[in-house]
Amino acid sequence: MDDRSDEDLLILARDGEDRAFAMLVHRYEAPLFNYLRRMLGNAADAEEIFQETFMRVHINQHRFRATAPFKPWLYRIATNAARDRLRYRRRRPAVALEEIALGETIAAPSAGPADHAAAKETAARLEAAVAKLPLKQRAVFLMARYDEMPYADIARTLRVPVGTVKSRMNKAVKFLLAEMDDER
Repeated sequence: MDDRSDEDLLILARDGEDRAFAMLVHRYEAPLFNYLRRMLGNAADAEEIFQETFMRVHINQHRFRATAPFKPWLYRIATNAARDRLRYRRRRPAVALEEIALGETIAAPSAGPADHAAAKETAARLEAAVAKLPLKQRAVFLMARYDEMPYADIARTLRVPVGTVKSRMNKAVKFLLAEMDDER
């Protein structure tokens, strides 16, 4: 069953094959959780929204068109749930209890302590800059950069034209470069 496409697994799950649904959850456990963690800024909310996303997938699996790709549909559900959480937070602000490092370690494994400290500082500045992005640009940037989704899939996920995805990505990158330059 490991070699089945996401779409096939969802169809099998729709037909009552619980193992197929569990495989889908397992396939997207790391990438979707990381996307949500970066989008929301903390692991606790990301875990909750991850679970909510797959609950919605399970409840709405009958709505999935077998001819459509699964990943954009999944990410659309996750992005909408994350937006709802961010709106809720704006209405009821709370202090985050954890800090996360956005992205991989920038310093090489053979680098010295000063290089690792500089890399951590750069990652923290990038995390802060990404958090300042408008939600629409942040979603596009995170899907493209960290989840390596093609622009066409991002466009399908967000239900916007590919040109809009490119425009948002361009604005996001320009903003992040300016923010990182301002920090120096």
